[in-house]
Formats: sequence, C-alpha cells, structure tokens
Amino acid sequence: MEPTTNAAAKLFEQILAQARTDPNIVGFFLGGSRGKGMVTEHSDYDCVMVVTEEVLPEYARRYGHPADPRIEAEVVTLEKFRNHAAWGSSTAWDRYNFAHVTPLVDKTGELAGMLREKGSVPEAERRKFVAGHLDGYINQVYRSLKCFRDGQAAGARLEAADSVRPMLDVVFGMHGRVRPYYKYLEWELRAFPLEKLTMAPEELTEALLKILETGSVRAQRLVLEHVEGMARADGYGAVVDDWGWRLGWMKEFSHKE
Repeated sequence: MEPTTNAAAKLFEQILAQARTDPNIVGFFLGGSRGKGMVTEHSDYDCVMVVTEEVLPEYARRYGHPADPRIEAEVVTLEKFRNHAAWGSSTAWDRYNFAHVTPLVDKTGELAGMLREKGSVPEAERRKFVAGHLDGYINQVYRSLKCFRDGQAAGARLEAADSVRPMLDVVFGMHGRVRPYYKYLEWELRAFPLEKLTMAPEELTEALLKILETGSVRAQRLVLEHVEGMARADGYGAVVDDWGWRLGWMKEFSHKE
C-alpha cells in the first residue's frame, strides 16, 4: 500500500467535519493503526460511521466508497454495531480492532462504552475464558515436549507454535484484555504494560521468537514457569495442579538445542 497522502488526510477531515455536523450521523471513529495511535507512513484510514436507521442505504452509498483508496468507510446503525463482535459470536475475532479506540463523534454517548466493551474480555466470562485457555496452553507445551522426546521434530515445532495463541489469551485475559493481533503485540506490551506479567516485554518477545523458530524447549519451559506463577497468583492454581506429574515432567524435560 502506498503511504497516505495529504489528499487522503484532507478527504478524511472533510468526512469527519460532516460527521460532526450532520444530525443523521450519530457516531464516527477510526479503527486500525490510526484508531489506536500507532500511525506509520503506510497507515490508511479505517473509518466507521454510525448513522440512523432511516438514512442507512443512502449514507452507505454516499460514504461507503470514498474517492481515495487509502480511506475505507463502513456505514452501520448503532444497533448493528452493538451486535458486531459480540462475545461468543462468529465475529468475536474482531474484538481487538476496537481496543484502545476512542470515538471522534459520539452524539448518543453510547459509542465509547461499546468500544470499551468490545475491546475487552467480559468480566462474567473472564475466569472461564482464562482457565480454558490455560489448560489448552499447558496441553500444547506437553504435546510439543512429547514430540521432542520421541524424535518428532516437525511435530514438536508445530505444537510449540500452537502454544503461543492460548498462552497470550491467558496472559491478556488475566487483565481483562483480548489478545492483540500479532502486528500490535510488541507495541501493546510497551504502550499498555501488563502488571501481572512477570517477564519483561523484551524477554517474552525473545522467548516467543525462539519458540517459533526452533520450538526451543528451554524457551518453552521459561514461559511455562512464568505463566504458572501468574496463574497461581491469580487464582488458577487448580487448573495447573490438574496436570499432576506431567507438569513436573515438563519442568524437568531437557533437549539438546
């Protein structure tokens, strides 16, 4: 994608000005990198315009296809946006898109709260969510180490790579936050520190790279040790203890690297 231009910025400002003054437009915000404040020269404008039900077809035609390709605009009603990315829905994968996003226009006062809710793990679901992914994470580490034990290098590395996603779900979920898209992971760790994380962000990133590159048993054990400590401190010790002797075996298993 080409870097955004002054022409794109000017068109965006025009659309924003219209959103602020048009009574049929009740909300407006930027998603993507710009919405989170992580702007680069390649960042485009991912706009979401919230309109009244009556004007939806007309405004979708008017604003849905901006003249500049570096501006993307989605036109929705407040009710449609409320239902989008609902927890447990088929679009829940999109929840991180709304994390750390502040509405530029919020005429009903509802949009800011919706954005906060969508960018988080619901309080009522948090413990079940974390416990389930914690068990899944430990299971992936166990599978990886067993493959190393049995001389199955490809399987060991694939299982190790599969452990990263549930591990991050656990670590972020403990804080009530959804796992970031990987593009934002390092930025997220720096910009919004995880107070329960017992590893420095750079240490975690280095360990994850080793796990992804080689399936490093040493790195897997290091991360497992920290996640276990965090889990016990946060009240998930029973999930860890359910692994019994296998947890001890994982901690002791070694492999030449």
